[in-house]
Amino acid sequence: MTHTDAQSPRAASTQLDAWHRIIIVCFTVLGLAYASMLVRMPLVRDMLGVTTAQLGVLLFVGAVGSLLALSIAGRVISARGTRPAIIWGSTVIYLAMIGEALAIGAHSPVGFGIALFIAGFAIGFTDVGINVDGSAIEIQRGRSVLPRMHAAYSIGTLTGAAIGTVATLLDIDLVAQMIVLSVASLILPILARRVLPHGNGSTAAVSADDTTPRSRATAAVPVWRSLTVVGLGLGIFGLTLAEGASNDWLTLAIVDDYRESETMAGVAYVILLLSITVTRYFGGQLVDRFGRVRVLQVLSSGAILGLFIIIVSPFVYVAFFGVALWGAGVALAFPLFISAAGEHPNSARTVAFVTSCGYGAFLVGPPLLGFLGQAWGLLNMYWVIMIGVGIAALAARAARSRPTV
Repeated sequence: MTHTDAQSPRAASTQLDAWHRIIIVCFTVLGLAYASMLVRMPLVRDMLGVTTAQLGVLLFVGAVGSLLALSIAGRVISARGTRPAIIWGSTVIYLAMIGEALAIGAHSPVGFGIALFIAGFAIGFTDVGINVDGSAIEIQRGRSVLPRMHAAYSIGTLTGAAIGTVATLLDIDLVAQMIVLSVASLILPILARRVLPHGNGSTAAVSADDTTPRSRATAAVPVWRSLTVVGLGLGIFGLTLAEGASNDWLTLAIVDDYRESETMAGVAYVILLLSITVTRYFGGQLVDRFGRVRVLQVLSSGAILGLFIIIVSPFVYVAFFGVALWGAGVALAFPLFISAAGEHPNSARTVAFVTSCGYGAFLVGPPLLGFLGQAWGLLNMYWVIMIGVGIAALAARAARSRPTV
């Protein structure tokens, strides 16, 4: 391709389209193989020969790997750009997933834990990379695209869960299932290598585009010193705490507090996932029309109302409506706060910081809420979740659009 071709509007548009498509594929594939394993966790536990508590510790090791990666991903991407983070990160993810499968087949909890840590670490890097790229694509498109990218992730996890469920019904070997899906997923970094641009997310690229002293000084300031960035962190923390709590404690509340069957609890969880997925899929259109701040404030208010309905309603079918509001209310937290973070001068470090706040709340918050649920009752614990969502609604102003020129 000649320099002239590279600068032509048609060539630039084609390149942007290809970049956009591959990032959507990255979001879709990221959680597919892992979700197919999650739905077969009882079998994983039995094959490893561990207790439920020990399996929880192993899974937490993977979460530690992700949090560790998030703590350094911003600095690495600022130096190298998103391209190596996505290509090498996704490659390591699926190789580690093969390692997880082999460890399960060998009945090795230690091997499984090591592979989980490696996969979690690689996921942290890849996650920051694709979100920084998604934010950059938004800026070039001039419209909101991250919500639909995160909807693609939800669709991918639902697909993976469906594959795992079908594999269970057909009694397909778990190790074979994981290896086949992981090997197929390795096509992704091969395709990404041909499409992903060089230098996106690096401070060197930012400096090349903007050499003013103010821009250089702003990029050099630690991101946590910015009140706006702290606001983004608080906002994503409050809403992802609510999202994580919905995954962990919704079904138990339906069974224990509403005295309903596990089937009804499953219905509630399906309503939650569908609400999250649909809101993410169509959320970009709402953002383009009303703006990030207003959408976050309205959806957060809806989540507070939904939680209140679940707490006070004596009827489970009314609670289902509250569940739908809860799911819609938390659905756009990650895409919108990450989108806002990506507009800051040092986008990689800002996205990494805000992502760390979100993952910290999502992974660590719900287990801590479980202690409150044990002491107060699950529905009473929901009041604490409401406070977190309220803080997020107040912090939503930090997500206002920033000038990109």
